[in-house]
Amino acid sequence: MAVRQADNVLRFFEYFAASQRPATLTQLSETLELPLSSTSNLVSTLRERGFLFEVRKRGGFYPTRRMHDLTLSILDGDPVLGLVREHMEALREETGETILLAAREGDHAIYLEALESRKGVRYSAKAGETRPIYAISSGKAILSAFDDAALRRELAGLDYSGAAETSITDPDALFDNIVAGRERGWFLNATEFTPEVSGAGVLLDIADQKYGLSVAGPNYRMQGRYDEIGAALARVVAAIKSQIHESGEGR
Repeated sequence: MAVRQADNVLRFFEYFAASQRPATLTQLSETLELPLSSTSNLVSTLRERGFLFEVRKRGGFYPTRRMHDLTLSILDGDPVLGLVREHMEALREETGETILLAAREGDHAIYLEALESRKGVRYSAKAGETRPIYAISSGKAILSAFDDAALRRELAGLDYSGAAETSITDPDALFDNIVAGRERGWFLNATEFTPEVSGAGVLLDIADQKYGLSVAGPNYRMQGRYDEIGAALARVVAAIKSQIHESGEGR
């Protein structure tokens, strides 16, 4: 269950990320659907902590760089991203497509990192966004870590209400799809959530934590390259595991 005060703060910053312009107390109160008194208290607290400033008298408020700097500091210390990001960048250059690192969050996969393709037409995603775990290749990769009996239980218990028309929502069919991917060595999202977009993903196991690493792009560039991309993903996973092994031996 969400903590209301924390949710209000997050929605506050999400509002500015979307609008990218100053806002008055009244505008914030109406947009966030908060009482004016609660909005005023929130603004006062954030100003005192250095996260917000008044652009000019009665000109509205806007966030400072403090949140940005704190976020960068947090990311710099992330043990997973610090290890994987360099390999993701190399994979983006090799494939030309968007590279995604995901973890499980309930019935969803949450993107921990998203390196978008440099091409004009590309699959776009941002870190922090979620997708139904059963509908994307990285999510299927994460689910594949269960043995067959546990996998069947997991699939039977998923909430499929957020599925797209093209998603595989029959637990038996999804089980067969994931098992086939496990045997093949990579997992496929064949336009199962985002129209005209497909992806290939693999399981990345770091310190007993299960992640999904995937390549996603428009069908007209991805189709016919799945084996090639799957092989590239396998090489990246092997390189990451080798690096972890070498680091462990060096301690």
